[in-house]
Amino acid sequence: MHNPLVSIIIVNWNGRRFLEACLGSLSKIKYKNTEIIFVDNASKDDSVSYVKKHYPKIKLIINTKNLGFAEGHDKAFKKSKGELVLILSTDTTVEENLLEELIKGIYSEENIGAVMPKLLMYPKTNLIDSIGSFFLDSGSLYHFGREKNREILIYNKPMKIYSAKGACMLFQKDVLKKTGLFDKDYFAYFEETDLCHRIWLSGKSVLYWPGTSVCHVGAGASGQMVKAFIQFHAFKNRICTYIKNLSLGKLIKVVGLTMLCYQVIFILYILTGKFDMALAVQKSIIWNVWHLKETLKKRKFVQSKIRIISDNNFLPKVTRKVRMSYYYHLFKGSLAQYED
Repeated sequence: MHNPLVSIIIVNWNGRRFLEACLGSLSKIKYKNTEIIFVDNASKDDSVSYVKKHYPKIKLIINTKNLGFAEGHDKAFKKSKGELVLILSTDTTVEENLLEELIKGIYSEENIGAVMPKLLMYPKTNLIDSIGSFFLDSGSLYHFGREKNREILIYNKPMKIYSAKGACMLFQKDVLKKTGLFDKDYFAYFEETDLCHRIWLSGKSVLYWPGTSVCHVGAGASGQMVKAFIQFHAFKNRICTYIKNLSLGKLIKVVGLTMLCYQVIFILYILTGKFDMALAVQKSIIWNVWHLKETLKKRKFVQSKIRIISDNNFLPKVTRKVRMSYYYHLFKGSLAQYED
């Protein structure tokens, strides 16, 4: 195996409290052919001064306003020099073998475009945060292994997944040059799923590789955002992703079921008095109607310039069937997630 340069991109917004653990663990990785690009999205804490003082070799990009997860990464990607690109959240700590294992995973087969490690919850590190998601025909995602014991055998085998989680992902840069990185209109949430879908359409695949683990606190930046703001972006981006990426027949079915799910969630928010959250659901739909012309331009590019395989050639491999009880727990979790 050759020794590729890995560009490590970290986008930060008021994440100073995480930097000692995150950058400290990153400094101990065994694989050394790296460059680290730290993007600060106009933090009001002392994140930048901390990095300058303790990690002077890190390349800094300092934005004058919060550009969000997507555009922040895009600015760093344009300056990256690596053959491989790792995106890493500030609220993570990594193992020493992180890059050795992920590089092994991304070159384990010819057509791997992206790979993710086992993400563990923190401080309950015996439980899985994410090992990737599978597609559901309803437009929802099936978060396989979520909150399960990390030692269970089925969660310790490499597997193809529909979408990886953006807290830690390794990409082949040449693949990203074709697909693009994150959609800057997303700001935050579902952008990694949109990207993974495009990677699949390009003829490459997305892989979960259990050879290394990353502890993930979760909600590092989003925990500081207004809850209705989070909901709005998460819901609008899901619709936009499917409009851009799915074939027409699949799109009609999936978006129809997605709209049905949204209205169920809307009613549940109304009944539980979460009127700002209910409004966010409907605003996500209105946004997509209002921006449909721009989204269709993106769709034209994806379908004509990126897609080389049909939905039937990859979606069945990364789609799961679930019981109706899964949606009950999904809706219940959606309500509980945003409780005061």
